[in-house]
Amino acid sequence: MSQFTETTQVGLFARLKNAIKGIGLGISFIGIAVYFLFWNEGNAVRTARALAEGANQVVSVDHRVIDPQNEDRLLHISGPLALEVPLADVALGMVASAQTVRLERKVEQFAWIEDKQTKTETKLGGGQEKTTRYTYRQDWTDAPASGAEFRVPEGHMNPPMPIASKVIRQPEGTIGAFTVDDEISDLGGSTPMLLDAQQAEDVARSLSLEQPAKLVAGRVVFGAGVTAPQLGDIRVSYHASEIEKASVVGVQRGDTLLPYTAQNGRKVYLVEEGLRTADEMFQTAVSNNTFKTWMLRIGLLVLLFLGFKALFGVVDVIASILPFLGWITASVTSLISVALTLVVGGTTIAIAWVYFRPVLALLIIAVALAGAAASAYWLRKSAPETPETPETP
Repeated sequence: MSQFTETTQVGLFARLKNAIKGIGLGISFIGIAVYFLFWNEGNAVRTARALAEGANQVVSVDHRVIDPQNEDRLLHISGPLALEVPLADVALGMVASAQTVRLERKVEQFAWIEDKQTKTETKLGGGQEKTTRYTYRQDWTDAPASGAEFRVPEGHMNPPMPIASKVIRQPEGTIGAFTVDDEISDLGGSTPMLLDAQQAEDVARSLSLEQPAKLVAGRVVFGAGVTAPQLGDIRVSYHASEIEKASVVGVQRGDTLLPYTAQNGRKVYLVEEGLRTADEMFQTAVSNNTFKTWMLRIGLLVLLFLGFKALFGVVDVIASILPFLGWITASVTSLISVALTLVVGGTTIAIAWVYFRPVLALLIIAVALAGAAASAYWLRKSAPETPETPETP
């Protein structure tokens, strides 16, 4: 392990210049956040309506028989999953078990890794001192950098990888008489494949590396020593997802189930591992839609906060001429940015719900106003009190 420390000085005028540039970036953040907050609400509503439409039309049928009368109908089937050809990693001669829907090849190298830590200290007068510590260590990684982009490339260059990691997926499968598409490859959790001696030999023969190959805990390790790996050593392992049974909701077209197109244009195609009823599958889809909507909401609100915070960047920099005053000002502008985020973000979401689903709009507006009022109260309470001037007799 080695270290390198770099200290740079950033003057007040350079910070002001960057803060002024940040205003434009902040405006862009605000615009992007507002636009996609509105879009996100509409997307959630359209998806929910498509799922509700599908749940009202779906019919569960026997997966072993294709009924021509069900052509173009939304069907639910559930049963054993059959795969025509086992997955294979042709490059390394690896063949997975018959029920593998996803085969993951993981190739790691014992390589140099750069860790970076930066500490910023504001000085009297508004300048900043940035101290960056670069730490270089060797460890196993499946995405080694070449080393040329390191701050200190000398002595930290990594050899090229002989082969990259890769995910191999089943293109399709069958459940009884029905064909389902490649979404089955996303099912299940990946579990480690413990390679045997023959498989390890096939991998070693395919790669033909200079280092000797050893089978260690189900992985193939190329290196002189197992307990003390050297720079450039390689290890290869596999993970697989095996599925025995699956459930699908889709439109019957011949012997294939395809995505259903709702009246609002949204596609509905549900695939789950195991024997699941149609109600269970639609409930899961509704929960996933809610989760994705909330995750995007939170991310966009954070982006909105960063946009407002960037607008106050110049104020924060000027106030930092006195470091203590800069800390107070940064706290105050952060509270103001939070308040603006709640007001603008909440209002945007409320307007979207008025447009897409007006029933819940009043509730969202009430929550937004309550959050803004709480932030304003907190801001007034945290502001320093002005001392009273004694009266002159």
